[in-house]
Amino acid sequence: MLAGMRLAVVAALASALAGCKGSSNTLDPSHTVAPGAPTVAAATGTPVPSKAGAMVEGASAVRPHREEPVVECPAKFSDTADDEGRVQAMLDEANRQIEHGSFAAAWTCADRAADLAPTSVEAHHLRGAALAALGRDTEAQTAYSLALALDPDDPETLRAVADFYINGKGERGRDALRLGLELAQRGSRRALARRRRNVPLSADLAVLEAQALNDLGRSDEALDRVDAALRIAPGRGDALHEKGVALFDLSRFADAKTAFQKALALQPEDAYTHQMLGLTLEQLGEIATADQELQRAVELAPAELSSPVLISQADFQKEIDGIVAGLPAERRAHVKKIKVEVTDLPDPADLRAVSPPFPPTILGLYRGPVGRAPVPGDEAPSIVLYRKNLARAVKTRTELSEQIRDTLLHEIGHLEGLDEDDLRRRGME
Repeated sequence: MLAGMRLAVVAALASALAGCKGSSNTLDPSHTVAPGAPTVAAATGTPVPSKAGAMVEGASAVRPHREEPVVECPAKFSDTADDEGRVQAMLDEANRQIEHGSFAAAWTCADRAADLAPTSVEAHHLRGAALAALGRDTEAQTAYSLALALDPDDPETLRAVADFYINGKGERGRDALRLGLELAQRGSRRALARRRRNVPLSADLAVLEAQALNDLGRSDEALDRVDAALRIAPGRGDALHEKGVALFDLSRFADAKTAFQKALALQPEDAYTHQMLGLTLEQLGEIATADQELQRAVELAPAELSSPVLISQADFQKEIDGIVAGLPAERRAHVKKIKVEVTDLPDPADLRAVSPPFPPTILGLYRGPVGRAPVPGDEAPSIVLYRKNLARAVKTRTELSEQIRDTLLHEIGHLEGLDEDDLRRRGME
């Protein structure tokens, strides 16, 4: 089974780590010049002319100068303030700038504070938060790691780092979710151990645990954690949303509908709650209202959400036929012996074939033995692809073709005896 992209989680809050993008001017490695090495014309060994046109023996390439723009920290303090006072003023200002969405200024404030107080957990924590918001994930990871190295049990830092791995920008893989879950669980334990309880912090950590558990396919456990969050803070819309996600994934659609409606009463402009309510109503057969909710979701978050890339059953079948035709002969013959079908949405009986159930957003399903190839006496294996779920998992027609291919090859991998871990090791999750 290949689970669909989590439709309930905001990319900015939602979904493995996005690294820094490299230059588009990729060089052939054999022509790359090491710093300080003689520069030669590609593969000729001929000395390179200087700017004046003269041939310079042993000339070296000079890298271009680079200077990054900096938004200065607006923290105010007197000229007579000591380092401790300056650090506190800059940390307070970093927090204010983050609240206002001014992440470049927040980073400068936190970075200057870290210069004066290199062992300040809060300074490195805030550096990580600002860097993550700026999309500088690699640097954010380092800053967060330094904060945790200085105090591995600080629940506020654990909350921030867990959120980075669970809800950060870019695609989030299984290992990142597991790491985020472990950090959130540790933060919950530390928050509970404190003599003075911090109710918002404890609720935040419980919701983060639920988010990670939902994305890891452990929605039965997620439900326990989100219920814990709602006992602590009953009026949290994000907790009610995550409860709805867990119930939806467990095929408890009537209960999920109630949870999403309660969440929308608290956060009426949340695109992802409208989206999940629409998907829930669709499962309940309330198609007209479902379509309204799904359209409202796209209107509220057009940069993150889009209308499904639906193609006809005939065009979908052409995609499948083309993929199968491109397989090696032996593999193609194996696939042609089984039924490959296309349907809009999963059959509830298929979802409930495992415990906990498959989420209704799965992209495809293999029916047959998993972890071994079929043998005589087994029920005839088959593969089914879900047209609407695949259409919702992408934004362009090209992406749809790629996703159909990847999903079909994933399910063919099951047919050939591979389990989910085998497929993950092959990069076919």
